[in-house]
Amino acid sequence: MKLSTTVLVANLALAGTLIQSGVQAKPSTETHNGTKFTCVSQGNDKWATVGQRPGGSPIPVIIWTQSASKYFGDNYTPQNRCRMVTSRFNQAVKQNGGRLKNVALIKGRVNKETVICIASTTSGTGCSDKNLLFTLKPENAQKANEILAQLTGISKQGSSAGVVRETSSRLQLELSEVLDQNDLKPQDSDQIRPPANSDRRFKL
Repeated sequence: MKLSTTVLVANLALAGTLIQSGVQAKPSTETHNGTKFTCVSQGNDKWATVGQRPGGSPIPVIIWTQSASKYFGDNYTPQNRCRMVTSRFNQAVKQNGGRLKNVALIKGRVNKETVICIASTTSGTGCSDKNLLFTLKPENAQKANEILAQLTGISKQGSSAGVVRETSSRLQLELSEVLDQNDLKPQDSDQIRPPANSDRRFKL
């Protein structure tokens, strides 16, 4: 049974190039005591980045499909994109003591290009090649808020659910809010299970 979720598929709005760095074919779960993310196959070359809090149910965050290759390039399969992004989610949460609080998706600049990265909102850490998730095409650089909202299914500020916040300094989306909102959506969580060998680390 496939993952049932209203999380919008990445190919609807995300237009960018995923930065690859030494992909290894291993499960993308980091071992720590807090929230962790896993890359789970959904069949038909579809993959899901799934988050799970300690004692909680798996919650889908992003669905990756082959049709999104036109945005990322043919060199990146849905599996590779899923694993790379999932691994960097785990790295950011682990560095934050296993907590989701204050970990966010942020718009920034790397090598003079507009990017989406993941970082702590309290440390003042900006975007770099170490926490970068996506490089947006120039024509989409001004649509980062819409891309984040559609990618994760989160609403813009002003709704009753999670929000994409945009200040004069930077745009950000709290990762905890993504899980909170998507946890309220109908899920068949019994079908969303981390792989049996998920204790093996996936390194970038």
